[in-house]
Amino acid sequence: MSIVEQSLDQNLVITDWSSDPDLWRCPKTGGSLTYDRQTQALVAPDGTSYPIRNEVAIIKEHTSGNNEVARKFYDGALWPKFRFWEWFTFVSLGGEKRARNKILEHLPKTPGLKLLDVAIGDGVYLDWLPADWSVVGVDISTAQLSACQKRVKGREVKLVMGEAEDLPFADHHFDAALSIGGFNYFSDPEKSLREMARVVKPGGKIVVADEVPDLTDWLFLRKLGLVRLERWIVSKGMSLGDEFTAIVQKHRDLDVAAIGKRVLPDSQYKLIWRKVGYVLIGTSPG
Repeated sequence: MSIVEQSLDQNLVITDWSSDPDLWRCPKTGGSLTYDRQTQALVAPDGTSYPIRNEVAIIKEHTSGNNEVARKFYDGALWPKFRFWEWFTFVSLGGEKRARNKILEHLPKTPGLKLLDVAIGDGVYLDWLPADWSVVGVDISTAQLSACQKRVKGREVKLVMGEAEDLPFADHHFDAALSIGGFNYFSDPEKSLREMARVVKPGGKIVVADEVPDLTDWLFLRKLGLVRLERWIVSKGMSLGDEFTAIVQKHRDLDVAAIGKRVLPDSQYKLIWRKVGYVLIGTSPG
C-alpha cells in the first residue's frame, strides 16, 4: 500500500505546508507551486496538482530505471533482511551515530539553517541535527518515508515523495544539501548533483556520501574470475536481490570524484569508514 492509498494516521505530525511559500517549483512546468488548503495539494498556475497524503507531498510516485529498482527494494521484503549488514557495518565502525557523524560534521553550523536531504530514508539522524534547523526530505520509498515520519516530532520537517533528478524546489532556496546512501544508484547521479547545486544558494554546502562504488571488490572474487559467485553472494547472501545487485555491478566504476568536479568545481572527495565509504563535499556555484 502506498502513502497515497493509506488512511491518515492520527499520530502523524501535521505539517504547515503554507510556510515557506517560495520553496516549491513545479517539475513539469517550472512554475511556482502554491498550497491549496481546500484540496490538500500543491498547485501550479496551469492547474497541475500534486496531492498531499499522510503529510507527504506526492511529487513523483511512479519511478523508472534505477530509482524504480531501489523503490521496490526498500518497499519490499529484502530491505529488512539487508539491514543486518548495515547494522554489522556500523557496529564495526564504532556505532551508527559515530559513523554518520563522519558525514554530518561537514555541514555548516549555521543557526536556523534550511537543509535539503535527498534520499532521507528513515531520517535516523534527524535527532542529531540542531533543533532550530528546518529540513525538507525527499525519498522514493513509501516504507522509508513512513519510518521517517515517526522521527519528525518537535522539528520542522517537510517530506516529499520524488526523485533526486527532478527536485520540486525553487532555485537557490536552501542553505545546504545532504545525501547519504543513495547517490551511487540514482538513475542519473550527475543530474541529481546538478539539481542539488541548483536549489542550494551560491556558496552553500553540498555533502554527498555513500559506500565506495567498487565495494564488492573487497570480496576479491572478481579478481579470481568468480563473477557469478560474487553476484550470488551479494544477491542472495546479502539479500540485495538480483535487480539491485545488477545495479551495483553496473555502477562499480562510477567516478564520483569526477562527477563532483564537473558540477562543484571546488569539491573534495574523501574516503571514510576505513575506506569502504566516501564523502563528497563542495559548494554550489550558483
